[in-house]
Amino acid sequence: MTETAFAPALTRKRTPGQLAILQRMEADARKREDAERKRKERAERKASGLPDPRELDRALVDAIRDAPLTGARGPGGRTHPNAVHVEGIVRRAAHALQRRGYVPAATVPALVARISRDTVG
Repeated sequence: MTETAFAPALTRKRTPGQLAILQRMEADARKREDAERKRKERAERKASGLPDPRELDRALVDAIRDAPLTGARGPGGRTHPNAVHVEGIVRRAAHALQRRGYVPAATVPALVARISRDTVG
């Protein structure tokens, strides 16, 4: 009598449907991890009094939108209708953030850092 060794199939061939389900589960797990990481980042920012990047963007957009209405002061106090100076935009955005309750000492550096980023996002 010969004995045949039974080798369990360790590497099971997956169907395309099973592979799609596994890939979807991995993608969902990555999304959950990213969402949790962002929640932690937002909580740390809030605890330290720093504005969220979305708040910074909103304040900057509002300041840029309103800048032409007030004119822009150039060197020597002259007003130029087609110029917008960064200092005025940062000042207006900082005041808007401070009215929303953010720490004054943190708003200007956060705005300058947000403006000076090489990439958007």
